[in-house]
Amino acid sequence: MATFPALRPASRSYSMGIFPITVETGFGGGSTRFLHGTTNSGHTLNLGFENLTQSEAGLIRTHYRLQDGGHVAFALSSDAWAGHTSPTDLVPTTTLWCYDAQPQETHKSGGYIDMTITLRSVI
Repeated sequence: MATFPALRPASRSYSMGIFPITVETGFGGGSTRFLHGTTNSGHTLNLGFENLTQSEAGLIRTHYRLQDGGHVAFALSSDAWAGHTSPTDLVPTTTLWCYDAQPQETHKSGGYIDMTITLRSVI
């Protein structure tokens, strides 16, 4: 299994995902909520990289292609969580991720590149 390239993001944003709940309308017009599990899923993680070199940006592009876009799941390198106290307070260490969208690039003078990556957890 591939691991995301060992690059440290300049920014990170996280969304906790949702619990598996369905809502059914009752005969009297009220609603009943059904919880189908006790673990939330669909965590999203946005990683922002600034001033990447061409070769560093190439690592992300190659990884994206080898994962068939968002098809093949992968583990995150510890560098993806760099600066965060403990990633396990957000998700278990066994959590796998896939691309939720293609990497977004901004090309800057001097050959540097800013990239934004959006990932979604998979079970």
